[in-house]
Amino acid sequence: MTRTPRSATKKKATYYENSDSEEITEFRPSPPPPKRQRKTPTKKQAAAPAPVEETVGETASGTTDDAVQAPAGEVVEAVAAGAAEEPAKPLPKYLEAETKIAVEAVLTASRLCQSVFKALVSGETLTKSDKSPVTVADFGAQSLVNVLLNRHFPTDPIVGEEDSKDLHADTALRTRVLDLVNGVHDQEMSADEMCKYIDLGNYAGGSKGRFWTLDPIDGTKGFLRGEQYAVCLALVVDGKVELGVLGCPNLPVNLAEPEGDRGCLFVATRGGGAFQRTFSSDILTKIRVTDVKKASETVFCESVEAGHSSQSDAAQIASLLGITGESVRMDSQCKYGIVSRGSAGIYLRVPVSETYEEKIWDHAGGMLIVEEAGGVVTDIDGKHLDFSVGRTLKNNKGVVAAGKHIHAEVLSAVKTVLKREEPKL
Repeated sequence: MTRTPRSATKKKATYYENSDSEEITEFRPSPPPPKRQRKTPTKKQAAAPAPVEETVGETASGTTDDAVQAPAGEVVEAVAAGAAEEPAKPLPKYLEAETKIAVEAVLTASRLCQSVFKALVSGETLTKSDKSPVTVADFGAQSLVNVLLNRHFPTDPIVGEEDSKDLHADTALRTRVLDLVNGVHDQEMSADEMCKYIDLGNYAGGSKGRFWTLDPIDGTKGFLRGEQYAVCLALVVDGKVELGVLGCPNLPVNLAEPEGDRGCLFVATRGGGAFQRTFSSDILTKIRVTDVKKASETVFCESVEAGHSSQSDAAQIASLLGITGESVRMDSQCKYGIVSRGSAGIYLRVPVSETYEEKIWDHAGGMLIVEEAGGVVTDIDGKHLDFSVGRTLKNNKGVVAAGKHIHAEVLSAVKTVLKREEPKL
């Protein structure tokens, strides 16, 4: 056998360490070059295939192009039989550190929301200028999430829904929120510190660099009713959503068993697949959207509140598609969650106003989770959602999320009912 001259050996690929607050410039490292073996395996040894094991661990992992992406800590290089064993460095998963902290932050905030609901009284609610209610849990959840993000990624800006001006105007409310936060947070903070962390969410967004976007309680009316709401966190890099985590404390693990186990967490990284786990277990299960070929074979979900999405238009769209079952109505990005796991086939958010602009925190995480589960998410004109233009989706109108086999059919029906130009397929 002719050996490759040492001078001609290819350089080892450079791997990204767990990215802290540095800007990501390359999303998936190349696999390492094969190692030169010290011993030559026998024919019998060479014929034996090396076992490959796929494991779902604490944070999201998945397969892309049929290649196994091993969880952190596992040895991913197979050593030929008879070769000398050498220590192997595990390959870091894309956004592994960010995923771990995001999951921790969402679970912590979700548990605070659960504890607040148990002690909730109507006098603890406020009204924001956009007429939707906000509770003490909104402030507490945003503070807790921002503390963790700032601790681990101190240079990452945050686009958050809340600010602390209502807390500055109401001493009793500020004290109540502070007590709740300090009851959950590992380090006690002052009222001023808490407000400072809440106000870290005032970033304007944009197309360059990376930032987080947070909705501490998406679906505040659902929260107040004891129904569906979600803690939603996503990481945006150069205008693209790269990581999404949704915590849905009241969502049944199985919609067919509404009184069964509740509490679902959804997580996805770009190119890494979508996963679901329960609040009581850290085992992640890979999820996929429905694989039906006709829209009439599935059901669609929409907002509970008619002010958020036109239910009359949605009913016409469903009729045109031949969908006879009742829609699943629920608040928050939980709708993205049930589409991503195939509990529903379609999510429609039909605009009720030509001037309304969707907020990026209401869609970032959920959109990526559906896409990584094999679905397609666009606006009602068939355009991809654009997270690069600030705090709103000003370049988009409405949302159409569905399985890849039926999205074009659904989009065509949407355009027919709304009298918009047909999509170019």
